[in-house]
Amino acid sequence: MKEIDDIFHLDDVQPEPQRGALLIAKPTVDDTCFSRAAIITVNHSKRGSMGLIINKPSGLTLNEAIDGLLTDEDIPLYLGGPVNTELLFYIHTLGDIITDAKPIGNGMFVGGSYDAMKRYINSGAPVNGNVKFMLGYSGWAASQLNAEIGMHDWAVSYDVDSALVLSNRHEDIWQQLVTRLGERYKMWKNWPSDLSMN
Repeated sequence: MKEIDDIFHLDDVQPEPQRGALLIAKPTVDDTCFSRAAIITVNHSKRGSMGLIINKPSGLTLNEAIDGLLTDEDIPLYLGGPVNTELLFYIHTLGDIITDAKPIGNGMFVGGSYDAMKRYINSGAPVNGNVKFMLGYSGWAASQLNAEIGMHDWAVSYDVDSALVLSNRHEDIWQQLVTRLGERYKMWKNWPSDLSMN
């Protein structure tokens, strides 16, 4: 396996994943939930870490999942992670429009008043490109995320912009993030998702 480690630069030292960083799954991660996942961290401390996957569509729309939305805009619903998948989370650029939202950097916020978000949607204001909705989240116990990074499961990036995080072109997000890691990492994109198809 050392040859693969060298090809994919799995030994590269990664920065500490603070709030607002992106976690990019390395191509050798074969967990169904996290394969080629891109996660934005919304909390990271000694007590544990929390993030939301931004590129795994659920196949549902918010319109199908929530009653009382007065919009014709199809709003995709993503899978934020395997924990508490009955809970709704959202990342957005709406700031004070959504009361109690918490900043995560680069002009983005997480959560805030559900009623304020529903009012925003029902006002007819644009949602896609401004808000991304997820069911569930990705969570790590104390030191667990750092251990996974140490085992070379994740690359950590601070090359973050809201347009990419909130994009609904989910199939492009992981590829674009790998491109931003630089030329050294271009082999990641050539590694087959299913080795049996190689």
